[in-house]
Amino acid sequence: MCAMPSAMLDLVTHGEAPPRSPAVHLVGGRTLSYGDLAALVGEAERSLRHDTKALVLCAGDRDPATLLTYLAALRLGHTVAFLPASSEILSKYQPEFVVPAPGGGSDLTALGYEPGADVGGSHVFRRRSTRPAGDIFPDTALLLSTSGTTGSPKAVRLSYDALADNAAAIVRALGVTAAERAPTTLPITHAYGLSVVNSHLSAGASIVLTDRSPLSLAMWDHATRAGATSFAAVPTTYAAFGPAHLNLLERTEIRTMTQSGARLGDELTMRLVRMMERRRGRFFPMYGQTEATSRITCLDPAALPDRLGSVGTAVPGGVITIAPTEAHDRAAPGEGAVHYRGPGVMLGYASGRDDLGRGPEVDLLDTGDLGYLRDGYLYLTGRTKRIVKVLGVRTSLDDLERVVERSGHPSAVVRGEDDVVYLFGAGDPEVHEQQRRRLAETLGVPSRHVAVRHVDRLPQTPGGKVDYRALAAAVDTREAGSWN
Repeated sequence: MCAMPSAMLDLVTHGEAPPRSPAVHLVGGRTLSYGDLAALVGEAERSLRHDTKALVLCAGDRDPATLLTYLAALRLGHTVAFLPASSEILSKYQPEFVVPAPGGGSDLTALGYEPGADVGGSHVFRRRSTRPAGDIFPDTALLLSTSGTTGSPKAVRLSYDALADNAAAIVRALGVTAAERAPTTLPITHAYGLSVVNSHLSAGASIVLTDRSPLSLAMWDHATRAGATSFAAVPTTYAAFGPAHLNLLERTEIRTMTQSGARLGDELTMRLVRMMERRRGRFFPMYGQTEATSRITCLDPAALPDRLGSVGTAVPGGVITIAPTEAHDRAAPGEGAVHYRGPGVMLGYASGRDDLGRGPEVDLLDTGDLGYLRDGYLYLTGRTKRIVKVLGVRTSLDDLERVVERSGHPSAVVRGEDDVVYLFGAGDPEVHEQQRRRLAETLGVPSRHVAVRHVDRLPQTPGGKVDYRALAAAVDTREAGSWN
């Protein structure tokens, strides 16, 4: 049995966070100062006391119980798992504590847990078994689902150093000050959304706690009343911005917008840059991965439009290199596999409790992305697993999507059987027919090798990216699919 670890992270009581400064703006108008937050986190700590380093599973998201438990567990040196409280995951990871999503937990007693004290409106459940579940590597701070695999037991193991170093890098890259107020427009169970919380609290800034959609009137009303100064979102959110959202934005104090999670089209990027310039604000395209804790690069708005198409340079302390890889027919000069070394690189993966005892296994991160560098600026061209052969020619499906990209007409390209490429379109059918012909011309194949499937909307992963697995399944079942 390992002793209590020395590794910990205090995002509540530190030099940048005076007790009277605002920390969390709650729905309903109440604001918690850092002093208030410290008192509540202290109460949560008492519910999480354990003789050894424990695993604390949080099944909620962007609610007071989840936030307080997360902050308390980090101060105690435990490991937090943002995973569902399913019977499979509880069996594989055997967490000592479980905090269910609001209104949940009714089945936890049957799974070997008993309710304890109330934290932020939810009970903290403790595992009844006294048998040790297995040691945890002392520096392990966090388990996050890999992108698109929320229901899977596979998770990324992140260290305390990774959380602290990546938060510091984001603070420097964006110039976050104590005056900033950031709404939780993204799930904090995913790397991008959680990094907003970590970076702002570490800078003594405040967060506007909300679980509403970033496009909802309720979120914008809360953000406006709380004096939000920044906004973080994925491309699908920005693509859905309409006149109503622009009117809502005008009522806010938002001067910083960031984007990560997937590629943002050039036209939409410049539209957002100009929109923020008119507000004397800034729009930052960024790039990151769960395996790197969060964000890897940041593009300074001052570099636009000269560096349009780039995701920027590495965050402070990070280094990006390009490794040779087998080329495809439309590869850019210097294109290769994107590798990253720097703040936030993961310890490794985990699929169960036994994996948590392992230490660092990754130094240089192979991101799985393709790209090239120009004067230190990274340009992404696609995913290595999205390189396919069509009639014997190696091609990038991501590159094909860029070729036919049209603002206001979301589309995605996947490969089916018999050398057929499928374009899923959620816009004007006539536009998608034009895209289909352009794809056939680009590939140099007969038109029958490119098919169109019309859908109401493209499916998304929990992290806000296009769910290519769902699209591939729809091809295999010969159904267009229906996604809410």
